[in-house]
Amino acid sequence: MFRLFKAKPKTMPPSVAPLTLLPGSEGEHFLQQKYGTTQRALRFYDKQVLNYLSPVMKEFIGRQEVLFIATSDKHGDCDCSFRFGKPGFVKALNDNYLVYPEYRGNGVMASQGNITENPHIGMIFVDFFASTVGLHVNGKAKIVEHEDLLKFRKELPQDVVDEMNSEGKHRPERWIMVEIEEAYIHCSKHVPLLKKAEKDIAWGTDDEGLKRSDFFALQDIPLYQRIGGEPAIQAITEVVTRKLLLDEKLRPFLDEINLQTLLDRQKHFLKTAFGAYGAEQGLPENLREFYRQQTNARMSDGVMDIVLGHLNKTLVGLDVPEHEITKLMNKLEGKSAI
Repeated sequence: MFRLFKAKPKTMPPSVAPLTLLPGSEGEHFLQQKYGTTQRALRFYDKQVLNYLSPVMKEFIGRQEVLFIATSDKHGDCDCSFRFGKPGFVKALNDNYLVYPEYRGNGVMASQGNITENPHIGMIFVDFFASTVGLHVNGKAKIVEHEDLLKFRKELPQDVVDEMNSEGKHRPERWIMVEIEEAYIHCSKHVPLLKKAEKDIAWGTDDEGLKRSDFFALQDIPLYQRIGGEPAIQAITEVVTRKLLLDEKLRPFLDEINLQTLLDRQKHFLKTAFGAYGAEQGLPENLREFYRQQTNARMSDGVMDIVLGHLNKTLVGLDVPEHEITKLMNKLEGKSAI
């Protein structure tokens, strides 16, 4: 009934690690013993945990509109997300495999990216509107393109084939296929019963108002904080200063300046431009002139353009958001009479 699990305690080499038919991790087994819950856990494993989907589980999945998923990358850094669709948008192909569609999203692909590095996935379906029961499904996931999914044509529900053949925003971009390793209940006693309300959904929209993208008012947070604060500024400062010092055209100007002074001035400029000192201070009226003063006041506009070119390349190379770079460089375009 249970999948084979090989424990690997730190005190015992893998070659002599004990075998167990219990599901779950070495850590949960250890804590069950530590906190005296082993017998309760064994009853749960025995009565509730499968390594495949039962007929009732498949019927349950076929009614759900919400799926919560957890993935992690190769380093173990985790991401939790969710997927929505029409009832039954997740399909059980058989007892051992299910698939769900990936629709057009924000383009980040955090979950899919994790799956390419680490196939382990944790999923939970929760029926908030009727039974208030949840279903955990853990397994191994992989990204499947439309043409690859068609290889399972004999097991594909007709509505999956219809989705692949559809056009427009309702058509999935690709699919995630999950091989089942564990399936078990999440009991209903603490799950709230919710009332479903009608909502018009604009599938695949990029409308910021409909998406409520700035619900958490992130645009009010200075770029300094959003890019990572002092460590990010330090990294940008070091890279751009290195580029400036290696440029032969800038050497006559920079040889006059102590290295630490140049680093300090570059950092001060970046912190000012990125809002580190608060909105009340604001930006200098002439940001280009301010940057000139922080580098060398004798620089001509032509020389300053070289400096700005290195700044631009540095910000691009360190993945500062493109629209933020454009905004900053536009503010640095003003020419002086020098």
